[in-house]
Amino acid sequence: MSEPKTTNLGLNKIDRSSPSTTYFDLDKYLDQNWEKVDGFADQVEERAAETAERVSSIQERLDTEKRKSVTLEQGLQIINAERTSAFKLEGLKGRTLVNLLGRDGGFEGYSNWGIGAASATLDTTVYTQGSMSSLKVTLASTNSNISKTVSTSVGKTYILIADVKNVSTSSAFVSISTVVNGNVITGTTFGTSFARFTATASTHAIAVVGGGESGQVFNADNVRLYEVSSAEYVALNSMTPEQVAAKYPYVDSVHPIRNPYAIRYGENLIPPFYEATYRTKASKIIDPYTYQQTAVSTDSWTRFTITVLPQTDYHLSFSSLNGKAMLAVFSVDEKVLLLNYGQGGRTFNSGVHTQISVYINGTGDRVDTIINPMLTLGKTAKPFKPREDVMLALQTDLYADSVTGTNADEVFERDGQYFKLAKWRKVVLDGSFTHLPFGSGTGFKVINALLPESPAVDGSGLLTKYQGEIIKETDYATVSSQADNLNIGSSGANGVFDNFQISIANIDSGWGDSYTPTAEEVKAYFMGWKMYDVNTNPDGSGVYNRTDGVGKWFVPVNRSSGGVNVLPTAKVPTVASYQLLYQLATPTVEPITFEGQLTFIEGVNQVEIGTGLVVREKAAILSVPGSAAAIGDIGNPTAYKVEKFIRAYKNSKHDPSWYASTLNPYGAEKARIDWVNFDPAAAYSVTYLMLDKHPVAPFIGSVADNEKALLMDLVQDVQQVNARLSVVESKEDEKDAPAWITPTLLSGITFNNYPINRQGYYKNSLNVVQLSLAIIGPNNGGIAQNTLICILPVGYRPSSNVFITGTNTNAQGLNAQALSIVINSEGQVVLTSLPTTPSQLSVTVSGVFLAEQ
Repeated sequence: MSEPKTTNLGLNKIDRSSPSTTYFDLDKYLDQNWEKVDGFADQVEERAAETAERVSSIQERLDTEKRKSVTLEQGLQIINAERTSAFKLEGLKGRTLVNLLGRDGGFEGYSNWGIGAASATLDTTVYTQGSMSSLKVTLASTNSNISKTVSTSVGKTYILIADVKNVSTSSAFVSISTVVNGNVITGTTFGTSFARFTATASTHAIAVVGGGESGQVFNADNVRLYEVSSAEYVALNSMTPEQVAAKYPYVDSVHPIRNPYAIRYGENLIPPFYEATYRTKASKIIDPYTYQQTAVSTDSWTRFTITVLPQTDYHLSFSSLNGKAMLAVFSVDEKVLLLNYGQGGRTFNSGVHTQISVYINGTGDRVDTIINPMLTLGKTAKPFKPREDVMLALQTDLYADSVTGTNADEVFERDGQYFKLAKWRKVVLDGSFTHLPFGSGTGFKVINALLPESPAVDGSGLLTKYQGEIIKETDYATVSSQADNLNIGSSGANGVFDNFQISIANIDSGWGDSYTPTAEEVKAYFMGWKMYDVNTNPDGSGVYNRTDGVGKWFVPVNRSSGGVNVLPTAKVPTVASYQLLYQLATPTVEPITFEGQLTFIEGVNQVEIGTGLVVREKAAILSVPGSAAAIGDIGNPTAYKVEKFIRAYKNSKHDPSWYASTLNPYGAEKARIDWVNFDPAAAYSVTYLMLDKHPVAPFIGSVADNEKALLMDLVQDVQQVNARLSVVESKEDEKDAPAWITPTLLSGITFNNYPINRQGYYKNSLNVVQLSLAIIGPNNGGIAQNTLICILPVGYRPSSNVFITGTNTNAQGLNAQALSIVINSEGQVVLTSLPTTPSQLSVTVSGVFLAEQ
């Protein structure tokens, strides 16, 4: 019979029911029990210490905010996250690439290149980007080349880069003055050849050379020449051609970081079936992730094109595979089979490939079904999830010094909004500026205008001509002595704005040495028109040198159409505008339009960093009733040529009926929708990647590393959402009572305080701006034609010239006569026309227009 013991510690108890208990056992009932109590106390202390340690760890995670630094580099990468968390952007700086070859290296044409011992023609069958053509060079001797002479600065360092395809030659490479040669391209696909050099003269001959036998061929594309800093020159010595190509992509003339983005792809990399790259005709979609093929395929397989990291493991699986349905994974060119299987999940390695095609097909004569396909990083199958990408897209340009990278524009976040510390300003000279003749010399004219911002940093100006030629700022003496130069002055009207002068060659403008153009004729030139004498040069060549106006005609500078005998007032759409870039003496803070928030999922994340993402651009629709509608075709181009269509929106909501098409697109792709799914009454917008490449900078930031940081992020997000919501509600309440803003008047103009005038401007909730002013000239005098009245800020500007009416009166508001005022895309309010009676003193301005930027 067992003796009784306590329940928890097992202490000995006296069994008083037993007649054999005739004495008290000290060892059993005291010593053994105390030893057990003492042992338990020791365990309690150990567990208390362990518990205290755990509690301390939890307390630290809840009391102390910890964040982990994360740097997201250019291109595709894998980021491991310990927990699901939001990325907080803490650093993104600008960068500028200046291709000293302008647009010549993109081979829209090749008239500016010398063809040495060879023949050349544009080749639209192979190219790498941009103009969608390369230059095909056929050798006429053992060494043939294309070359051109470029201006350089002695002692400065440069890098020459080209995309070269060696079709049949023994070698192809870039070369500088036949002294410095780049790496040789021997393969039959496009590769990057580059060479760095230090300038030893004011000019150098740069070339792409092919070696071999007469009749052999190579292709050249995207030739670019960049000046680099001495530090970067050293670093280039240890970079591979692929690294050089990524850091220095081809750009036309001058490109900043434009519209940077960060995308974290979904845990499942396969999108819904309705977003397939191609879908077999004998098939139907039951729901977003259920696909049926109803007959043997007579055309291509249904497939998805998916971007992947090279030399990386991926796992392909599905929930159900019925009938004779099957999946396969190929390289995107269909030449390499990476995975072919039926039932069950399988792992494969991407090898050298950066894009793959996941193929889906039914091979039987019955219905074949595939349900819930999954493509995930790693070797382990995961539970099915639909693809859910997240992104942060910033719609802005970010500049910096093109050589040193200093004085960069910077992005920062505050209260859930993104802002730019803008240190640079780009001005498009499209005819909206008031340019006046300033001087002349043999073979050129000097034109003067005002910068729209505060003073510029001396020497920081950079001008791009209409054909892409790069002009760097020089001194006033140089701009006044020869053509194709730029100078930014140190003071302007009222000492507030800088003047800038451009010397324009007569051969470009058509203004002869004996002719002085008017302000309107200068404006016509910047809109893409050249003046000529139709009586002496009916083909549009030559210059106009008369003073009586006889035979004065205008023709587009690129001869895209015939001449006209009236002063043009519209821009030539096929002629690029002059563009002026300069550094601001005083940086400004500007809000940035953005979309989305970047978050990471717990575990591995496939993240892409890039530039050129255009978000929700208002779409112009080109439709063929009963057939289809399209966005981004030749007849209705998007703002930029499209490399990749992302998605379309119908009345601001994602419309999955749109798909990518390559049939006659404006760029590499367009968006298309079948007529049965198109709503002609709806408003559509589109998100896409630009075809043109831009430099990329890393996204520097952090993620929450413990619970305290996660809670802080959550509280901050809630506070910011509530703050933005309250602002929206306040604006809704104020839409019927907008606030009037008083502008800063320029050119010595003052307010006349005419009693019926509001003396300012305002914008309502529909972005309609009303301008209402009563002003008088300097010293209570008149106001001259082409006088700058004031400048409206960003957010109150039209996208192109807007004309509103004004009235010219005497100081008492009597004897009214009509006049017109222009408001341009830079916000400049300018008096453009005067009545025939210049003695009138006061001007009243009243009009409305739509603010579009």
